[in-house]
Amino acid sequence: MMPVRSVRRRYLLFKVSTDAAPDEKTIWENLRDSIDVLYGAKGFSLIDPNLIEYNEATRNGIVRCTHDTERFLRASLASIVSVSDTPAAFRVERASGTIKTLRRKAGIEKPKKESE
Repeated sequence: MMPVRSVRRRYLLFKVSTDAAPDEKTIWENLRDSIDVLYGAKGFSLIDPNLIEYNEATRNGIVRCTHDTERFLRASLASIVSVSDTPAAFRVERASGTIKTLRRKAGIEKPKKESE
């Protein structure tokens, strides 16, 4: 018998529209602050966000949340209006239950692991 996952997840592919060139840390800080302002510490723990990846060249990113809080994460992304004091817009392009399906449908290649 297969073990049952305790928490269902959703993965959202988003695109950042801005004239600035934000890095992954800046994106995460803006997302974290947005969730905190809208929903507080309790909401943050319920949403359980995690920035899986962010590509600075294409300005696409994948963020994970719990299945039943996807709408709160979408609202948090939409409420971000500036990044590094530059106007910005975050748009959710796709959502999926697995990263593999999200990447396949969006045409994103799996990032190569850096050799040490």
